[in-house]
This record gives sequence, C-alpha cells and structure tokens, in this order.
Amino acid sequence: MRILILNRRDIGNSAGGGAEIYTHEIAKGLVERHQCTVTIVACQFPGSDAEEVIEGVRYLRKGNEVTVHLRGFYYAMKNRLRFDLIIDEFNGIGFFTFFLPNSILLIHQLYREFWFRELGVLGALPYIFESVFLKFYRKKFVITVSSSTREDLRSMGFRNINVVMNALRAFPDSQARKDDEPVLTFLGRLRSTKRPEDAIEIFRKVREKIPHARLWMIGRGAEEERLKRSAAGLDRITFWGWVAESEKLSLLQRSHVLVVPGVREGFGINVIEAASAGTPAVGYDVAGLRDSIRHGETGYLVASLDEAVTRIIELLSDKNKYALMSDNCIDYARGFSWPGRVEEFWYCLQKKVDSE
Repeated sequence: MRILILNRRDIGNSAGGGAEIYTHEIAKGLVERHQCTVTIVACQFPGSDAEEVIEGVRYLRKGNEVTVHLRGFYYAMKNRLRFDLIIDEFNGIGFFTFFLPNSILLIHQLYREFWFRELGVLGALPYIFESVFLKFYRKKFVITVSSSTREDLRSMGFRNINVVMNALRAFPDSQARKDDEPVLTFLGRLRSTKRPEDAIEIFRKVREKIPHARLWMIGRGAEEERLKRSAAGLDRITFWGWVAESEKLSLLQRSHVLVVPGVREGFGINVIEAASAGTPAVGYDVAGLRDSIRHGETGYLVASLDEAVTRIIELLSDKNKYALMSDNCIDYARGFSWPGRVEEFWYCLQKKVDSE
C-alpha cells in the first residue's frame, strides 16, 4: 500500500510532540510489518533537509507551519493517483483533502479550550474556524487516539470513527526505584495549555504538609522563564529542560507522582510513560486524561487544584495504597506497545480500502 501522510510537523522537528511520535511510529510500523511505502509531508524547520528518510519513512519538508497546509494540499493533488491512501492529519487545521475519495482523517484532539487559553477573547475566531472547517470532514473515515476525541467528533456529526490509542517507544529496564524523598513531577511543554503554573502551586500547597517534598519540571516552552521567576522564592524545585528518552524514564522511575494539570489532551501519553515507571498520575478531569488515567487504579482524576493537593498527600501518606497503585501502573502500561497499535491501524486502513 502506498500511503501519503500530511502533517504540520514531523519527528525531526524539536517543536513536535506526541502527535509526531504517533505518526512516525505508525508509519515506521507500516513500512516494516506490512511493506507499505510511506511519505510524510511536513513543514521545514531550522537545519532541516528538504528530503530525508528516517527508519524507512520518506519525509518531504515544504513551507513553514502556516504555508505547509497549502503546500501539502498541492502535493497531494498533484500526486493523488500515486497513492492508495492519503492521511490528512488535523491539528487545529487540516490539509483540505476532504473531497478526495482516497483520503482519511487522523485527528488527535480538538483544540477548543486551547484557543482561548492561548489567545484570550481572540481565541473565538480560530475556535469557530476549527469547528466550521471540521464539518467538511464529517463524512470521512476517521482515526483518532481516544474515546474523548471520538465523543467530541460524534457531537459534531461524525459517524465512521475508529480509535487507535498511543503507545510507548521504550520501557524501563527494571522495577521502579523511587527516591527516598517524595518527588512530584510535571512532564510536558511549558506552555499555558498545559497549566504548568498549577503544578507549581500544587507543589507549594503539598509542601505545607510534606515539607521535604520536591518538584521536577521536565520540558521546555514559552512559559519557562516566567515559571522560573514565579518559583524563585520556592526551594526544592528543579527545572530539567528537555531530556533524552533514557533520562526521562530514569527520572520518572525516581518520581512518586506525575502532576497533569492540562486544559485538555489528545490522550496523555506522559501518563502512560509515568505508569511504565510505576508512577501514578494525578490530573485534571478533562478530555484525554479521562482516557489515560484509570481513576482510583493508576492515579486520580480531580476537579480542582485543591483536590489534586488532597489526593497527592493522601497517596504519599499511605505506603500500602501507593505500592498497590504503583504495581497497577506497571501492569497497565504493558499493554501500550507499538506493534499492537500498528496492527490496529493497519486493520483500520484495510477496512477503509475494503469499503470502497
């Protein structure tokens, strides 16, 4: 099968995230396991090559993060007969292929609240645009990563929706080894939609009951300097910045609780990464995190910052409950392997082809 994927960013782009990892791992698996040829069109970035092959996947880089949507559309139209399937990846905006019979939609999440969080009242414009633009895709075959996004799409009139969840690229080599002192960890981009400032405030309140607790902030982003200034008078906080995969797993193994105060998520792969290291998550009860956190088993979903504080203190104060939840996390994470997800994705593609 010859497959074209249109995505804003790619795995080589430092601004990429979970969507880019998902796209690459699925593409790589389709090449290796099903002898597909996969081409991904994404935007250029500083130092990028115009064309590159990464683990068997051909990358073509065209335009910037805005113009890539038009450049990708033009490439798809010009070469549409060369591909059996075109996967249009929607991240706030798609690639306009909704009228092509051999195109399908891949969407991780709706941005919705993100627009207002990032742009204030001006977010109303992209909020409306996203909803209107998505309606052109309502009759398309859709793959998404969570039940939360599936329900969002159903409410907009989509019907042919298939869920293929995220997975993990690596697992810790051994059992989790926790630090002697309790460690709260935030893992993700330091941007307003992830609400990293809430993680710091949660830590501040936890310290009132557990003075020897620490907070690790893992990730980079536009909010980093502001967060460092706001945390200047609070000790026992470490900003790790970006870390390599192996170091990230090591830090998660040493951590006790992952704090996830995001506005919404596509799925919350950081929750599963933490779970693989035996680290429960406490996150806000929002779309995406409802899919990745098993409330009461691998962590807690909470309605407020103060409830997050209560749950964390409760968990850290009960060694037996913590040990049970940590074991649950490890068992839960074992089900998130890429070979299994690739097979699910392949089944969806076959279903699409057979329906034509």
